[in-house]
Amino acid sequence: MFGLPINLEKRIPGLDLARSLAIFLVVFSHSLWISENYPPLVKWLMHFTATIGVEIFFAISGFLIGKIVYRLIQKEDFSFQDVREFWKRRWFRTLPNYYLVLLINILLWYLIYGKIPERIGLYFVYLQNFFSHSPDFSRISWSLSVEQFCYIIGPVLLYLFIRFIPSINRKKLFLGITCGIICVVLLIRFWFHETHQLASIYEWNENLRKVSMYRLDAIYYGFLAYYLYVNFPISATLTKLLFVLGILGIFTLHLFIFYWGISFETHPGFFNVLYLSLNSVSICSLMPYLFTITITSRKVLNAVTLLSVLSYSIYLLHYTIILHSMKVLVPSDHLEGIPLLVYTLLYWLLILVFSYLLYRFFERPMTDLREKK
Repeated sequence: MFGLPINLEKRIPGLDLARSLAIFLVVFSHSLWISENYPPLVKWLMHFTATIGVEIFFAISGFLIGKIVYRLIQKEDFSFQDVREFWKRRWFRTLPNYYLVLLINILLWYLIYGKIPERIGLYFVYLQNFFSHSPDFSRISWSLSVEQFCYIIGPVLLYLFIRFIPSINRKKLFLGITCGIICVVLLIRFWFHETHQLASIYEWNENLRKVSMYRLDAIYYGFLAYYLYVNFPISATLTKLLFVLGILGIFTLHLFIFYWGISFETHPGFFNVLYLSLNSVSICSLMPYLFTITITSRKVLNAVTLLSVLSYSIYLLHYTIILHSMKVLVPSDHLEGIPLLVYTLLYWLLILVFSYLLYRFFERPMTDLREKK
C-alpha cells in the first residue's frame, strides 16, 4: 500500500479509524494558528477538537500498552529483563522519530530566532513539562512526555510488587496498581485546585492539562479499560450501549456544557479535577465496539489504515515544523476566504507528503531494527 509493507489482516480497523479521527482532529484544531479568519463555526470547532484528539490517542495507547503489560506479567518467569524488553520495543518505536524531529526543530528555531531554545536539555529526557508547562518550543511534545512516564511507572511498580511478593495475584495487582495511579493523580489534581488560582481556560490548558504530573492517569484509564474488557466479556448489545454512552459523554463534555453555561470561570473545580477523567472514561467506553468495526470498502480501508500508520509522524511534524516554517516563509495571519482555504489545503497536503517520507524512510526502518536486536 503506497509502497509500505502493511499487512491489513493484522490491523484492527476500528482502532485505525479512531487513530485517523484523532490525528485529523489535532491537525484541524492546530490549523487555527494559520489565521483567525475562518468562519465562526469552523473557528469554534477548532478551539476544542485538539483536546478530543489527544485524549483519544491516550486512551488507545493505554488500552494497547495495557494489553502488552497485562500479558507480560502473567509469565511464570517474569523478570526485569521482560520490563527492559518492553521498554526496548516501545523506545525503538518512539524515540528515533522523536529525537530526529527534535533536532530538526532545534535547527529551525536557531535559523529563525538566532538562539537555542530555553531548557532544551529537558526535552531529551521528556522533563520539559513534568512539573510545569513547557516553553514555547516544540509545544506538541507535552503529550509524548505523559506517555513515556506512563510506560515507566506502571511496569516498574508491577515488577517491584511481583519481585518482593512472588505469590501475589497478578491480575488483581494489575488492577490495583492501575486504580491506585488513577486515584493518586486525581488527588494531586484536587490539591492543585485547592492551592492554585487560574484566571482562564488558557491558563488551565497550560498549567494543568499539559503538565505530566497531573495527566499520568490518562494512559491508565486505557489500562483499566483493557482489564475490564478481557476479564468481563460483554454482549454485543452492551457493547453498542457503551459506545452510545461514550459518544454522548464526549458530546456533553465538549458541546453541551458550554450551552449550559459551564465554563472554567464558573466551575474551576469541575475542570481541574473531573473533566479530564470523565473525558477518558467516555473515550474508553468506545473501545469494545471499536474492535467489532469492519470497513468493507478497500479504498476507505486503505486510506484509514495509511492515516493511522502515519499518525505519529504527522503528530511530530505538523505543528512546530511544517506550520511554523510555512508561517515564516509566507505569513498567513491576514488570510481569509479562498486564499485561506488554499493555504490550509496546501498545509494539509504537505503534512501528508512529509509524514509519509518520514515514516517510510526513517520511522519504519528504525522500528524494524528492534526485531534484529
